[in-house]
Amino acid sequence: MTALICLDQSGVEFHLVPGAVCGGFRERGVYQFPAVPANALLYIDEALLDTVSTSSGPMLQWCPGFYAGQVSVELVDRAGHRLATYHLDVAPDEGKLGSDVFQGMLDDLYAFDPALVLGTEAAQSAIGVTGDLTTVLLQYARLRRHADAALAAFTAVAERPLTRLRHERRRIPFHQVKRIDPTSARRMMRHPDAGAVLRRQPGLDACPPPMEVMHSYEHLDNPANRALARSLAALRLRCSNVEEALRRIAQQEDAEGARTPLASRIGRKLMFLNAFSARLRSLATRDPYAAVARAEIDASGLTAISANPTYARAYRLGWAALRPGVDGPDRDESLWMSPTWEIYERWCFVQVVQAVRALFPGLTWTCKRSATVDIVRHVGTCEGTRVEVLLQRTFSTAEQSTSGMSSVSLQLKPDIVVTTEIAADKRMLVLDAKYRTSRKNVLHAMRSAHVYQDALRWNGQRPDCSLLLVPRAGGAPWLEDVAFHASHRTGVHVLSPDQGPDELQEMLRRWVGPA
Repeated sequence: MTALICLDQSGVEFHLVPGAVCGGFRERGVYQFPAVPANALLYIDEALLDTVSTSSGPMLQWCPGFYAGQVSVELVDRAGHRLATYHLDVAPDEGKLGSDVFQGMLDDLYAFDPALVLGTEAAQSAIGVTGDLTTVLLQYARLRRHADAALAAFTAVAERPLTRLRHERRRIPFHQVKRIDPTSARRMMRHPDAGAVLRRQPGLDACPPPMEVMHSYEHLDNPANRALARSLAALRLRCSNVEEALRRIAQQEDAEGARTPLASRIGRKLMFLNAFSARLRSLATRDPYAAVARAEIDASGLTAISANPTYARAYRLGWAALRPGVDGPDRDESLWMSPTWEIYERWCFVQVVQAVRALFPGLTWTCKRSATVDIVRHVGTCEGTRVEVLLQRTFSTAEQSTSGMSSVSLQLKPDIVVTTEIAADKRMLVLDAKYRTSRKNVLHAMRSAHVYQDALRWNGQRPDCSLLLVPRAGGAPWLEDVAFHASHRTGVHVLSPDQGPDELQEMLRRWVGPA
């Protein structure tokens, strides 16, 4: 057992034990590892730690970003073999929200829409296995989780494959016939020389005619093997697609300081995908997978698989590595989450959607989602009324806009936009969620609220109000005053999980609620 020691910026020691979860870590902290075994490498969420110079000598250093949750740590040797695995529990910044409050936000998101939790940060959160949602990192996570077990199961099938007895008729020389069935005998007797051959008459010049007899043999081209060959091919295709998508994401991701770059973690992910794909490719050249005429899944194949435990295990693990979905009460898997500030942003979106629905109880609501998780619309309609709550709505420049929502200057994307159309009355409220609490940070974040209030247009109409949403009061108290909002059409609204829904509903009623 290889235990590691970790030091925080105050000199407090953390003892990491393989397989156990070590708590006490916090987002944006600085942690150093002074005693890593010689010729060993340390990866945190598959990103190699760098060595820094300190007063005590060179050490490996790790700085968690804006995220909270469990982080996976691997100790590997120079050949890439894993020596030990550890788990770190990273808590959110105490100056913003406590761990229990942050967990409450995650639970609210899971209850409303599990897709809103997904992201690319190093921290992971437990997920379910139902639903249709899938992302590249979800696909990678499930490949990584089930790869070893799936390879072992498919190898076990190759060692003892199911066969089926096949019968076919063959024409063979008379002297090679050892057994003859009635059908072959009747056909032979129709030959004019058959009687002479059977009686062995002397002086017969004709050669004995070849005989058509039934030949039986075992073959591997059966429905069960076809189904597993199809599953194996799907795993290989998934590896290729995920590798290509990860490379594309790493190349195109924004250089945003509030996110942990995926590019620094992609190398080890690609190494795994290449190794897994190579082992799958090797398996595909073995029987029974190479012996089938076609790879397909049908009812007869599934029936045969269910009757054989070895086949059933291989098929189940193949499907587990390929399945989509993050919903469900049984969260036996984990996936990378969004950063803490984005968790807060999406939690605010959920609270606004629920509050708006409560303000307009008679509407019929639908959810419209783009190809990415980031852009979501909740639309409520009835006769003469239309209400929309939009997450990450893009306001293009005026000459490029085709939807009536535009910016008079640069392209802008506020976090949350609420629009209402009641008869001829139109209103728009812009909300920008900021996971900040200090006076300096709140005042700095107010720049976005001023920009939105000045630049955004909806069919030529300015927003009725543009507000920041923050998780704690007191950063800039005068900006939180309702009178300030009414006078300047901008300011700060406090939205925290430990508040009731009344304050949010009252604010929404004031700006976009029914008359």
